[in-house]
Amino acid sequence: MKTKEKLIEQVQRLLEKRSQKSLEIAKKEILQEKMESKEVNDAFMYYVRNWNDVVHPGLLSIACEAAGGSVDKAIPIQVVMLLLTAAVDTHDDIIDESKTKYGKPTVFGRFGKDIALLVGDAFLMKALVLLHKLEKQFPAEKMDAIWNIINSRFFELGDAEALEASLKSNIDISPEEYLRVLKMKASTSEAHMRIGAIVGGGEHDIVDLIGNYGRTLGILIGIREDFIDTFEPEELQNRIKNECLPLPILYAFKNPQTKKIILDYLSKREISDKDAERIVDIIFEEENVEMLRNKVKRLAEETCNAISNIPNRNLVSQMEMLINGVIEDL
Repeated sequence: MKTKEKLIEQVQRLLEKRSQKSLEIAKKEILQEKMESKEVNDAFMYYVRNWNDVVHPGLLSIACEAAGGSVDKAIPIQVVMLLLTAAVDTHDDIIDESKTKYGKPTVFGRFGKDIALLVGDAFLMKALVLLHKLEKQFPAEKMDAIWNIINSRFFELGDAEALEASLKSNIDISPEEYLRVLKMKASTSEAHMRIGAIVGGGEHDIVDLIGNYGRTLGILIGIREDFIDTFEPEELQNRIKNECLPLPILYAFKNPQTKKIILDYLSKREISDKDAERIVDIIFEEENVEMLRNKVKRLAEETCNAISNIPNRNLVSQMEMLINGVIEDL
């Protein structure tokens, strides 16, 4: 158990160290925009106070250095992508009607739909303005590539969100269908790492290798979050009502008898901690869920093997640690 905790702590420290400067700058950038509306200003302050996205800027930093660039070179684009991701996350909470996240109210949950929408729009506009200013710092070819990645990968994310919205409350969707949505949503992780590799000066093959790693890591993060959601009664209740059921439950549903038993728990007006524990026990006993876990492990192994060609051995070790940290305990 100590080894597992140590690995998770190492991953967290690694990402925090690589994200600290850019996160501080991003917070200052949004707080300097003073609005006449006190409620919007309060919402900005609330978001910033709880803003701790170390994953996306951390991935971008790792990609930049893995491609041969310096950590500091990545900071300006980290700030842009932090703001852009914050915009997407805020809008996503509105779509999913997520009133809480990680045990705290979201901007949507605390200030309502209208304010959350305006806050998300503000993040988006700030990101685009700062990205435009970066055009003076990079060659036109690099900026064109960055714009194209943002356009294609974030449109793919929007497509995934639309597909997921069409599957809401559908208990009969196949796990493969939902897994496809998770793969599409991993486009943002790929975008961060492709952009980081471009900023770092990587050749085309290295950019592709690092970008593909980012996509796989994003898929594994999505699957991990779905496993975690099966342990959380409140989150599970919200997913039944406003989202798709977590992937492990959909795999367990391949067994009709198991599906019936789990649905009896999910149909309750309120799911208790004990109910969630029982659902988890049932899921982990399912052969189809074990097949999913084995598939995750194989994907992780294949990805670690692929990045072994990156010249910087220290960065390869860090990237392997990220993969292993994500699949820990699954």
